Amino acid sequence: MTLKLKIIYTSSLLFLALVVLALASLSLGSEFFSFRELFNPSFKIIVWELRLPRILLAIATGGALATSGSVLQVLLKNPLADPYILGISSAAAFGATLAFIFHLPYPWISIFAFGMSLLALWLIVKAAQRYVHSSSHFLLLTGVLLSFLFSSAVTFFLTLAQPFEGASLLFWLMGSLSQPLSAWVLLLILVLIFGIWGFMYTQAYALNLLNLGEEHAQTLGINVSHTKNVFFITISLLAAVCVSLTGMIGFVGLLIPHWVRWGWGNDHRLTLPLNFLSGSLFLLIADTLIRTLTTQEIPIGAVTALIGAPLFLGILWNTIPPKTL
Repeated sequence: MTLKLKIIYTSSLLFLALVVLALASLSLGSEFFSFRELFNPSFKIIVWELRLPRILLAIATGGALATSGSVLQVLLKNPLADPYILGISSAAAFGATLAFIFHLPYPWISIFAFGMSLLALWLIVKAAQRYVHSSSHFLLLTGVLLSFLFSSAVTFFLTLAQPFEGASLLFWLMGSLSQPLSAWVLLLILVLIFGIWGFMYTQAYALNLLNLGEEHAQTLGINVSHTKNVFFITISLLAAVCVSLTGMIGFVGLLIPHWVRWGWGNDHRLTLPLNFLSGSLFLLIADTLIRTLTTQEIPIGAVTALIGAPLFLGILWNTIPPKTL
């Protein structure tokens, strides 16, 4: 089977599974609806105004985080890198904290979170441009320090907040898909995220060359510094959009790229579509389980960590051979 047919075949299977799961998620929840009942006007608010937006947000966020994680692990040459390691999520959390502290309505929470994410993005791009010849560890440490800085600011303001405000903020920080956004707005967000992903997919060959090493990529005609800057900007934009809408959802950008590489190798012409679809499936499954098994709203970030950590350990232990004495 040629690479083109393999891409079409595997992507089509995962896309079909995603569509089936999305349709099933409309029916599943604390209350089950049959296919006919989905179109009953009496259930319009539950099905089309509550469940459908969550499904679209899960698809967009899961795909974006998994794609960002796979690209970031190549750029930083670090298998433990994920979209939040550059400090984007912590910056977004700080922006949301400011909106909570000033008692702003919900749309401003996302706006402040996105704005602070762009600030972190600007700092990262400046660092990448100024220290372009430094090792990837420099940028990694810059992101870690930014993350500590913004996380400390969040903790400081959290101690000053009123009890109810602090609880609401803490719930948001742990990740949630239950945001008061219409399905049309989420469709636009999905189109935006898919557009950014499409641009990244056009650079899949350059990403393959970077995976071989910067010297090989430079020899084969790739402008390494420019290409890496473009990838850092697109990754950060994806993470900023996701965190500003859902809060901090971990392990998707860390687990899914490892699982995809384990099953399908390192050719990003194949793995980029599979990462997006697999991330969407993973987050949609987690959210559907939450809505089906309990009537209480549970932070999805906690659920992805509970699911992702054991799976990641299993992949890690199966990938690294044991040391012989």
